[in-house]
Amino acid sequence: MNATDADTFWDDLYAARPPAADPRPNVRLTEVVASLPPGDALDLGCGAGGDALWLAGRGWRVTAADLSAVAVERLAALARTRGARPHPRPGRARRRRPARPARILS
Repeated sequence: MNATDADTFWDDLYAARPPAADPRPNVRLTEVVASLPPGDALDLGCGAGGDALWLAGRGWRVTAADLSAVAVERLAALARTRGARPHPRPGRARRRRPARPARILS
């Protein structure tokens, strides 16, 4: 599978599902990060955005990336309705680098 095929696969997968109304964060992430002070976080493969939204809701500055533009657009829309401020970025991680190094990689 080449890069374009992978992008199309993930876009098609997310487009075929209804948007997640309340995506849940990874349980291990919440256990490990809950006691840490906020900082910068990078969520690679953010999908529906559970980790990114949870982190942003606790004051973290989150850059969320996914191969699927559909997933990223949905995360951005959901974040706006919640007043959360993750920074969704479509595309491959090698195409963009965060402005600052992340303390957390999800």
